[in-house]
Amino acid sequence: MPELPEVETLCRQLNAILPGKEILNVEILDPRLGKMEALAGRRVAAVTRRGKFIEIDLDGGLKAVLHLRMTGRLLWQGDGASLPPYSRLVVSFPRGRLVLIDPRRFAIFCVRPEKVPGALIQNPLEGLPARRLREIARTRRLPVKSFLMDQRLIAGIGNIYACEILHEAAVDPRRPAGSLSPAEWRRVERAAAVVLPRAVECRGTTVSDWRDLFGVSGTNQDHLEVYSREAEPCSRCGGRIERAKMGGRGTWFCPACQK
Repeated sequence: MPELPEVETLCRQLNAILPGKEILNVEILDPRLGKMEALAGRRVAAVTRRGKFIEIDLDGGLKAVLHLRMTGRLLWQGDGASLPPYSRLVVSFPRGRLVLIDPRRFAIFCVRPEKVPGALIQNPLEGLPARRLREIARTRRLPVKSFLMDQRLIAGIGNIYACEILHEAAVDPRRPAGSLSPAEWRRVERAAAVVLPRAVECRGTTVSDWRDLFGVSGTNQDHLEVYSREAEPCSRCGGRIERAKMGGRGTWFCPACQK
């Protein structure tokens, strides 16, 4: 599933192309997306991100909102290009079009007039303040990894980056969130400030089918320390990386140095 760095990458690339452009046509290729308000003739003001949601601000006070879910991705095509397999939606502009590709058909796209309530911490790229994290987690017994991935609390962090942040912070992902000390939360804050911006700079992590707006793989997989590295040596202590299942998701960590 595309996480915060992947969605941020798309938003930055879209913001270099779309603002000021007029929508010529919206073609829904998959009826599962449902009906949509007529958008032809509206212009794009900006593209923003809220957690894992892409919001395309349009004139007239409307927002087109997209969540890529498990396998969705966006592709920018020039005029005359053939539609790729699993295309579900095409938004046409002068001299180009935006295509939603989604093999598993889980992505959602809708138009709404205003924002909906979001997470307590909306943009981890701007920081995960240790004091705020400790305040939210104070009475929570769920594992700290699940805490970081709870979109009601912190918007955008998913499985890959929760594993990487906790390894960078030397914190066991299985520990109850409420048990972390102030010093440990400060380590989480510093770790997020390293892991997330680096992933954005690398245009995301390609471990399966992630591609950026122009169909190019990300490179952050070259920097992963624990994710999908079961039985390999830990780069920090040399211990053996293990995999556990938490909340139905694989969790990679080093038991030797993540206490």
